[in-house]
Amino acid sequence: LFLFFLCCDSQAVIEPTTSGYTCSLNQTTSPCQTYVYYRAVAPDFLDLASVGDLFSVSRLMISNPSNISSPSSPLVPFQSMFVPIQCSCNRINSSMSISYAGLNYTIKAGNNFYLVSTTQFQNLTSYQSVEVVNPTLVPT
Repeated sequence: LFLFFLCCDSQAVIEPTTSGYTCSLNQTTSPCQTYVYYRAVAPDFLDLASVGDLFSVSRLMISNPSNISSPSSPLVPFQSMFVPIQCSCNRINSSMSISYAGLNYTIKAGNNFYLVSTTQFQNLTSYQSVEVVNPTLVPT
């Protein structure tokens, strides 16, 4: 499962569709480095290791910008943090490209695109965007 995040060029004001923010493949701003705002939630995401694994980044990469004293510090429920991601412009089809952060996530039994996008990824993406970048995947 690849995930798409609603990230965009801060200089452009572009309204998203349910599939995401459109972009142009020849933009000089792609790829970009940005941060997503994420909150620690029980039971699965109360330590930097699990959040780091979710986003494929190190604990230190989260603790420094989030002003967390130690990468091994436990998190409290709803503690705020900034998680770095790399975004790019991804061609979906011949007429559409969307702003995209390619993260791998293994969908668990009983989950669906909606649950993954709203729960694990806290609405950082929409289930429609996840479907668009995973056209052949059928969650079970």
